[in-house]
Amino acid sequence: MKRNIIFFLIIISFLVGSCKREPKDNQFPQKPIKIIVYTGPGGLIDNTARKFAQIASKYTDAVFVVENKPGAGGIRAMKRVLQMPADGYTLFACTKSNISKIVASKGAIDTDDFTWLAMMMADPECVITNRKAKINSWEDIVADAKKKNGKQIWVGPATGGLDHVMAMKTWDKFGFKANWIPFKSGGKAKGVLLGGMGVAYVGNPRDILGNKNLKIAAVSSPHRLERFPDAPTFAELGAKDFDHEIMWRGFAIKKGVPEHILKWYDDLFRKVNDDPEWRSFWEKGGIEVVYKGPQEFSTIIKQDIREFSIYLQRLGTLGIKHQPFLKYFAVLAIFILLFVRIFLNRTSYREFAGGITIPLSFIFLIIIFYLVSLNFPEGTKVGPAVVPRLWMFVLIPLNLYLLVQALRKKTDKDSEKGNTKIVFTFIALLVFYLVALVFIGYFISTFIFIFVSMLILGYRKYVSMVIISAIWIIFSYFVFYKLLQVPLPVGSLIELLM
Repeated sequence: MKRNIIFFLIIISFLVGSCKREPKDNQFPQKPIKIIVYTGPGGLIDNTARKFAQIASKYTDAVFVVENKPGAGGIRAMKRVLQMPADGYTLFACTKSNISKIVASKGAIDTDDFTWLAMMMADPECVITNRKAKINSWEDIVADAKKKNGKQIWVGPATGGLDHVMAMKTWDKFGFKANWIPFKSGGKAKGVLLGGMGVAYVGNPRDILGNKNLKIAAVSSPHRLERFPDAPTFAELGAKDFDHEIMWRGFAIKKGVPEHILKWYDDLFRKVNDDPEWRSFWEKGGIEVVYKGPQEFSTIIKQDIREFSIYLQRLGTLGIKHQPFLKYFAVLAIFILLFVRIFLNRTSYREFAGGITIPLSFIFLIIIFYLVSLNFPEGTKVGPAVVPRLWMFVLIPLNLYLLVQALRKKTDKDSEKGNTKIVFTFIALLVFYLVALVFIGYFISTFIFIFVSMLILGYRKYVSMVIISAIWIIFSYFVFYKLLQVPLPVGSLIELLM
């Protein structure tokens, strides 16, 4: 009898417990939620993430932790999010600028890898001028641009970013051309505008707060902003259907998160969006507080992808036309060099094989760099591709001269085995360099390439060799990468470590 009673109690306790207890997977959240931000602390999207965490604490006991992962225009942060499990504990604080980087990354990141949870605000794009400059109204800008016929200067952040694309749309809308000069940050671009360089800066209304010398010449909005009543809209200035060019900000999450967690987030985002403190904080800066859920937000993302693809293709930053041919040409060049070397060994040119193959290798390498330069941005007349192409056109005649001299047998003969080893070693180095560019980037692979090339050619002054290699890397960084904004490859392995 006692056994039956005990057994009965066990069964009852099990049934009661199973009825009251929810499955563990449905208890969300059970640990802190991380918000990955693609900029450093203090940026507007960083402020958005931190303000969201503060307001959200009114409606949930969940703990939010902001983690800054700046680098590569958001690619580094997005890769970090995608490395995490699809369990709902890692959010990505995103902006429209990220879509430009995704499109330009040519497949490094795919928007379909994310669920676009919530668009939380729409910050209108605007054209900003220096109030003290002679040209500071929109009418002045248009008249000056048409007079200068493409030589007018606009300033802003990086080539191919949201603000650059907005500038291109504006030029198209009003029928004129101008020159885009990129800077490392919006702050630096505003600084040079105030210093007298250029006539316009593209940004958002909040950019003029705290500086009385900055003026909004035109804003993309259906109506004048309450916070900036003197700023005319593009519609007032004659541009139809140009009143919703915005910088949106919101949140995304890795695709595959369970449905009940997505519903939890949807409920939280709606509560935060309706919160008076949240709305007041952003609206006082001229930002429209909105809420677009996953379906509407995804539609907006697809439209942004289409627009960025069009304008980035015009800029030449996508490299769609030249990239496949570049790979085939590199492989073909290696096979040609091997064939030439084998063929020369069977002819009277055997003793001059090194003198023929080495300049031929340099010519192929120069052609490969020329093909790479076709993918560089062309936002200005003296664009990033000008300097590397200038070097190419100087080096090709020099190597052709060396090749002709070798074919005429007017160069020094190869040693019996020395130059054969040099040629094959150099071909192997060339293969390594082309592969290394993809994985460890331009700076590390080029340093190794220059140093090892000098070793192959017989130099043994190691300190001088390191200095020469380093000088070229430093020169490339400051002139090509920083000054001319040449998109030098970072390398997939380096991006993962950043």
